[in-house]
Amino acid sequence: MDADTNKIKKIIERALADGRLSQQEDEDIKAAIRSDRKITQEAMKLYRELQQKIFEGEILIDD
Repeated sequence: MDADTNKIKKIIERALADGRLSQQEDEDIKAAIRSDRKITQEAMKLYRELQQKIFEGEILIDD
């Protein structure tokens, strides 16, 4: 895992520490993924895992 992917993973972990995802946290995660203008497969895999947790109800979305 490269440094950028590791950074994204840490941002996701901090955002999900309370079991909820705010719109701002989601935007921060997406901004980190796009930060170097090169979206990697690893970064997208992390985001898909996040989406799956939301779909399965493990993570709640704040309004």
